[in-house]
Amino acid sequence: MKAYLVLLMAGAAVIAGSVPGLAGGPPMGVPHGPPASVTMGPPSSATMGAPSGVTMGPPAAAMAHIPEGAAVGQADGIPEGAAASPGSTIGESMSASANANANANANAASYLGNLNAAHASSTALAHASPKSIVGAIATYKSATIAAQADVNKYTTLVSQDQAAVAAAQANLNTLQSSGTATQDQINAAEADLTAAQQQLTADQAQLAAAQAEITAAQTALASSSNRQLTPDVVARLNAMLGIGS
Repeated sequence: MKAYLVLLMAGAAVIAGSVPGLAGGPPMGVPHGPPASVTMGPPSSATMGAPSGVTMGPPAAAMAHIPEGAAVGQADGIPEGAAASPGSTIGESMSASANANANANANAASYLGNLNAAHASSTALAHASPKSIVGAIATYKSATIAAQADVNKYTTLVSQDQAAVAAAQANLNTLQSSGTATQDQINAAEADLTAAQQQLTADQAQLAAAQAEITAAQTALASSSNRQLTPDVVARLNAMLGIGS
């Protein structure tokens, strides 16, 4: 039985080898792969990427409105893919800004209290009763403007006086150290120095008086308005009255 099976298998192998269609692989004489006339990959006339006449990115006209140097794309501070704040629109932002300004103005008006009467016209200020808040503000305005003018004037004079004193002192020192100056020259230089020092002292006193007038005007207005005139209140009030520093 075993011998019979061996002979049967051997015969099947001989038959398979002798029949071309039953043998493994293509028949003899037939080459492997595609014919030689067929090339692999895209044709040689086809180029990779976009055609030569087509530029990459958005057209130049779409970028013309962007200033030179301005970054293109999403802002650096916004994470990639981040969405706008929900419910936030330009109109709402403008409305919030307007409300903030209105609140600031209301707070400023409340802060100044009855000193908001400084918004009165020049005619109203000029004809107001001295006992009224408008009249008190008018008195404050005129006194402050006059005193401020004196402050500016004597500030300049004091600066000039200080320079004159320094020059007179330098001249006296030069004469005293020269060894050739006469006593009369030295006496004259000393007199010039004394005069310069006296002028400086006088102008400094005038400057201090002008500054005191400003303080007195503020004190009087604080008493009339029953309000404390802090530096911030004074700055706002002067701005409304057109009083410069």
